[in-house]
Amino acid sequence: MNYYLSVDGGGTKTDFLLTDRAGRPVARRRLGGCTYSYIGQDGVCELLEEGARLLLRDAAAGEDEVACAVWGIPCYGEDRAFDGYVSRRLPRVLPCAHRLCNDVELGLAGSLLLGPGVHVVAGTGAIAMGRDPGGKTARANGWHEFFSDEGSAYWLGRQALALFAQQADRRRERGPLYELLRAEWGLESDYEVIRYYRENLENRRERIAAVQKLLCRAAEAGDRDAARLYEQAARALARTVGGVLRQLDFPEGEPVRVSYYGGVYRAGARILASFGRLLGEMGAVLTPPALPPLCGGVLLAAQADGRDDPAEIAETLKSFEEMERK
Repeated sequence: MNYYLSVDGGGTKTDFLLTDRAGRPVARRRLGGCTYSYIGQDGVCELLEEGARLLLRDAAAGEDEVACAVWGIPCYGEDRAFDGYVSRRLPRVLPCAHRLCNDVELGLAGSLLLGPGVHVVAGTGAIAMGRDPGGKTARANGWHEFFSDEGSAYWLGRQALALFAQQADRRRERGPLYELLRAEWGLESDYEVIRYYRENLENRRERIAAVQKLLCRAAEAGDRDAARLYEQAARALARTVGGVLRQLDFPEGEPVRVSYYGGVYRAGARILASFGRLLGEMGAVLTPPALPPLCGGVLLAAQADGRDDPAEIAETLKSFEEMERK
């Protein structure tokens, strides 16, 4: 039993990491998204099984050499039928200990190194999970993209499309977003956005989420309405943290650490400055993530394996993450 397997599933991509028991990475893989509402429960399991097989092949490792596998799966914990299906099927892949959880749990474990606090994901979707000093956990947001996920890239992408329409018909002052979308999508007239949406974006959650990148460019170019949407996203994410805090028991007077992860935060100060200020008003402190979710899965695997040295494993993972960035 020489290895830990960590799987961080998402709406757009699924990352796989195999490390030795000291936390040294051995192999990595990336496949497509694994949200069951889009690819079905069989599709989710087939993708996860394929990723695990490819990872072991890359490492020239046998199935019986994995000590523990941690599967971070979108929507896990929300549908009993789906949870039961994947809980029965995935353990057949490898003869080892398994831990199945929602993907946000990997982010919480990695960003705060298994400590108490709140972790807020703002990627394709948006969700937060917290753990108080007593070990109690709670979640907020992330119910469904149609009536939740406020502050996510998908939510911002939809807002960007609405803002384009409002700028096009002069309900709002035209800003950089208007010309940017027309140029990027080759629109010869404003109404061609409808055709573009139907042919390229409709029912493609990850593509709508990617529109957020154009919104960010517009905000950077001085589009005030685009910038305000990031303010609204920060408020939505702060409300999400507030929802988690009201479900948990943190000591009064001690600031609660709140970490973050996801593509929306690549907007930098445009989102983080407002988010940090709003968190401060509720007695929390914005804390850069110590490790990404994929490494959080390794810490959870080591914990399940009975290891009592997570700090040592975390330092090993940190050093390798720094090398990757260079």
